[in-house]
Formats: sequence, C-alpha cells, structure tokens
Amino acid sequence: MTTLRLIAEIAFGVLYSVGAVFHTVYTVRHTRKFYGAFLAGAWHAPARWFLRTIIFPHAKAFTVSLIVFQIAVAIMILARGDLVRVALVAGAIFSAAAAVVSSPGGSVGNLSLAAIQVALAVSR
Repeated sequence: MTTLRLIAEIAFGVLYSVGAVFHTVYTVRHTRKFYGAFLAGAWHAPARWFLRTIIFPHAKAFTVSLIVFQIAVAIMILARGDLVRVALVAGAIFSAAAAVVSSPGGSVGNLSLAAIQVALAVSR
C-alpha cells in the first residue's frame, strides 16, 4: 500500500468521524437550520422537493441515521481491515447523494470526494 493512499484513506476515516461528532453536537439540536441551509442552496427542483418532503418531516431520525452511518464508515476505514473498500464505496455513494442536494459549489466538492473514494476503493 502506498503511503499517499494510506494517508487519504485515514483522512476519510477522520472526516467521517468529525462529521459524526458535528451532527451529534450541532445538527441534532438545529435540524431545521442545518437542513434549511441545504434547501436554500439547492440548485434544482427535485433536490428542494426531496428536502422539503422527505428530510424536513423526519429531520431528527434522518440525522440520527446519518450519525450512525458516519460512525460505521469511520470505524470500517480506520480499523484498516477487509471492510475498507466497502466503506469507501458507501462513502462515495453518500457523497454523490449529498452532491444532489447541495449548492453548485457543494455539488462539485461532494462529487470530487466521491471520485476520490471510488479511486481509493478500486486501487485496493
């Protein structure tokens, strides 16, 4: 394994860990504000519909699910076992989905993260 790939994988594990902490500390208590920012920045109608119809009515449950997902992905990556590839693919799918409901800039960033995770998973 190359050092650069190892560093990148660990960085994603830390990123998902930080995300889980952030959502636990902030988003659980401020769901409307957090998801409202996504709604305000969403650049196409299906994303706005999804946020209004699916996320907002179930924001707390969605946030708890998100936290559990991020913890699981972080553990699978940082444990450095056989599930790293699975976690990277799951993370890539998550990043691609986040790109759909993000602002244009957020979409570019999330698609970049998805592409990097796919590249890391394929190179394992």
